[in-house]
Amino acid sequence: MNGKINGRVPRYHRIAEALRGRIRGGELQPGARLDNQRRLAKSFGVTLMTLRQALELLDREHLITRRHGLGTFVAAPSIDYDILNLRRFAGDLQAKGEHVATRLLGTRFAVPDRRITDALGLAPRARVLVVERLRLVDGHPMSLQRSFLPGRIGDEVIRADLVHTPLHQVLEFKLGLVIERASETVSAVRLGRSEARELGCRAGAPAFESERVSYDAGGASVVFDRVFIPGDRFRITRELHYEGATS
Repeated sequence: MNGKINGRVPRYHRIAEALRGRIRGGELQPGARLDNQRRLAKSFGVTLMTLRQALELLDREHLITRRHGLGTFVAAPSIDYDILNLRRFAGDLQAKGEHVATRLLGTRFAVPDRRITDALGLAPRARVLVVERLRLVDGHPMSLQRSFLPGRIGDEVIRADLVHTPLHQVLEFKLGLVIERASETVSAVRLGRSEARELGCRAGAPAFESERVSYDAGGASVVFDRVFIPGDRFRITRELHYEGATS
């Protein structure tokens, strides 16, 4: 085989396009395992080398992931996250054309850990409202978010319809609290059992944990967010400029 169709389009590009169409059309769902390479090559009538070129294209596009000893799988949707910009997760994904849904998992009052207490400027063992939500992209879990709010704010927030109204809108339009800045730390972690269950992953799977403290115009901390995103669904991007570069 010469790897060309009509002397113009490389055959591996056509194979990649066919598989890409199945993935984006929903025929191949995230997490689905592809046939082994020999079987795929035979089904397309090409050599293993040509098939591997097609898979390399899809791998670079983050549409598939190859796991040593296990095979090739359809990748879960992933986030390109610009860590230098303050954005709301769901709104940012919707702006990129993704179908994003938010599922409210529950609300409760609790006594937080010291990290949250210190970040919100609360007394030891002060109560906070915990709002737990799951973000889904095209029906697939993308992130698990727990928002912690001081009790005085939580008493007002819990009366709102959080199933249909985003938390930031409740804060802004009901309480007059507008978030103007935030401090965020992103760490690599392994998912605990409860987080893994909600995200459809195995316990101990690699993930990113974002901790963000958001402040209002007066500089008061309003909400502490803790977000878990499986490692295969998250990429950090940043534009760099080198000092003294002339070209």
